[in-house]
Amino acid sequence: MKTHIEIPCHWNKAILDEIIAQNKEDSSNNIFISELYGVLPKGILGHGRSQSTLSKISPDEAIEFRKYVKQKGIKFNYLLNSPQFIEKGTKLEEVIEYIDWVGNELKPDAVIITSYELMQIIRNKFKDLPIHISTIARISKEKDIEKYLDINPERIIVQHDVNRNFEDLKEIIKRGQKLEINIELMLTESCLRRCSYMQDHYNLVGIGKDDKLFHFKCNKEKVLFPREILKSNFIRPEDISFYEGMGVNNFKITGRSKKAEWLPLVTKAYLERDFKGNIIRLLGIDPNINAEKWIYINNKALNGLPTG
Repeated sequence: MKTHIEIPCHWNKAILDEIIAQNKEDSSNNIFISELYGVLPKGILGHGRSQSTLSKISPDEAIEFRKYVKQKGIKFNYLLNSPQFIEKGTKLEEVIEYIDWVGNELKPDAVIITSYELMQIIRNKFKDLPIHISTIARISKEKDIEKYLDINPERIIVQHDVNRNFEDLKEIIKRGQKLEINIELMLTESCLRRCSYMQDHYNLVGIGKDDKLFHFKCNKEKVLFPREILKSNFIRPEDISFYEGMGVNNFKITGRSKKAEWLPLVTKAYLERDFKGNIIRLLGIDPNINAEKWIYINNKALNGLPTG
């Protein structure tokens, strides 16, 4: 079975072409970059990143880029993953108009959603549009899936910590296989493991607020105690096969707030299933702290260590 990687969209055609060229070169490893995920930096509905960190693009430019992606044979998934169904002060009519633009004009291959209420609206309006449940929905146990069965999700991006909660992951995969729901894991996620502020952080950016204070706290922990990075939930290029053996064939590279030029290095490492150098270079750590200058963790020195 082929393994597929979903990558962040920086709305950059040159970078996309560079990555597609890697796809062809590394096809012998049976792993492919097959999907992009992205969103307008500012819309009626929020999403999982601070608006100020994302590439600026207009709705018309987004539609044109989406057509370009389709011509290249890559799927495009659109983010509607704010935890809030509707922001304070926003009218339902505005939300419906935005959803109609997404479904009828942008025409993504799937939508990635957190709010169950929003999923219901999408399913009623676009019965065949695939819904992927966002990691922000925090599915971390097999029982958490039941709530969403009536919207017929195609994919679940599990909560960050599940990458290393193997018993829970096994049960989620088993349930997903029975229901024919794909399970997706994030590869380059560097959030603090079991972070008690994570939901508050997502709630804040979901309503379009600046999240610098949250990043300051997390960055301080990572710089002062680099062991916290090792405890976080990233998956090394060499360790993808471990999760494939568990039945996972969908993975996601996180890093929409990173510079677009960072991405080809990361995709190359995961397509080759191999990386020599500082593992920090691959992770979606807040680019404002230049973590590579502060911390060096030799990826190859981690060979043979337990994955969790």
